[in-house]
Amino acid sequence: MPYEIVTASLDVNDKSGRIDVWFGPDMKTIVVSRRALLSVASPPRATEFRLLQYVETFCQIAARRLASTSGNTILITANDVRGWLCAWQSSPAPVPIQAVRHRLHDAGSV
Repeated sequence: MPYEIVTASLDVNDKSGRIDVWFGPDMKTIVVSRRALLSVASPPRATEFRLLQYVETFCQIAARRLASTSGNTILITANDVRGWLCAWQSSPAPVPIQAVRHRLHDAGSV
């Protein structure tokens, strides 16, 4: 289902994320638990940068759960992230991706 992200922010007190998203005509709030943020990548970090880095992933997880969720809030937990990671790692990549590495210049070697 197509979606449009409106806002994404981190609650610094409990280190959970909040993403407001339009799924078609419906506005939903995705709450990303601290453990979900810690589980999505290594090293584990519950930061705003990590939330923004994986905001599309959290929206995809939420989009899959729309049919089984009532109400306007969708909670993403560490179990949801682990399920997504297992599915992502077991599916073949549609197009081979090559990493491009650029050599960094030393500040002293100009």
